[in-house]
Amino acid sequence: MRAADHNALTKLDARGPLTRLRILRASFNQLTGIEVGRFPNVRTLYADNNAIPTLGRLERLENLSLRNQKTRIRLPTRNIRDVKRLYLSGNALGGDLFDEACYHLVYLELAGCRLTALPAGLGTCAPNLRVLNLNYNFLSDIGALGGLGRLQKLSVVGSRLESTRALIRLVGRLAELEVVDFRMNPCTLGWYLPVLGTEGEGEWRARDGAFRRGLPDSGYVGRLAYRGLLMGRAARLKMVDGVAVSGSERTKALGLLSRLGLDVTRLI
Repeated sequence: MRAADHNALTKLDARGPLTRLRILRASFNQLTGIEVGRFPNVRTLYADNNAIPTLGRLERLENLSLRNQKTRIRLPTRNIRDVKRLYLSGNALGGDLFDEACYHLVYLELAGCRLTALPAGLGTCAPNLRVLNLNYNFLSDIGALGGLGRLQKLSVVGSRLESTRALIRLVGRLAELEVVDFRMNPCTLGWYLPVLGTEGEGEWRARDGAFRRGLPDSGYVGRLAYRGLLMGRAARLKMVDGVAVSGSERTKALGLLSRLGLDVTRLI
């Protein structure tokens, strides 16, 4: 591993190709580019908080992190199509992130990327995606994610989703889904406390437990019904909106839906 984080580097010098280097860390510098030919066998590259607009193709690259670049980035899909984990949070991205399939991609982080719509092709160009983080964007429609049939974890915190029906319909199309998080969207605001950037999930859950117990009957029923509808459409769900799904809650929620005459199968 070679670490060059937190310096004032404007370039990475190497007298020749570093063929034995597998992990390169060069975050928090002033890099405007990386001569990828110097690092032909790198598997993991962390270069967050630089000013890198693009990156050449690294044949063996598996993990790439280019968060918070000081310039607009443009990554040709052919240069990243073999990457397994891609971290691009904090960059202003357009709708042209993918123009061909990325069959190896299993983890994608696009938090805080100022997205008003999903990147074109996201629902079809990453068919093996397992984890997707779309937190803190401006998305009002994520229905196209229904094509990600192998997705296990989906997080869209702090966006502009207004329809719980659309979320329930989407969740029903993702057969392997285990974790969803739709907190701090217009359609869920009344049911949960805000997520504070300074607290951990454990702290939030403790506060939320007290908040839930203090909800008026209408709010408690609404929250339980919403969670029950998600559970009913996705049998594998273990975590909904930061709160673990327990057997007792599942039983209580599905019993409530039955009493209310709500048929989960019709929300397709």
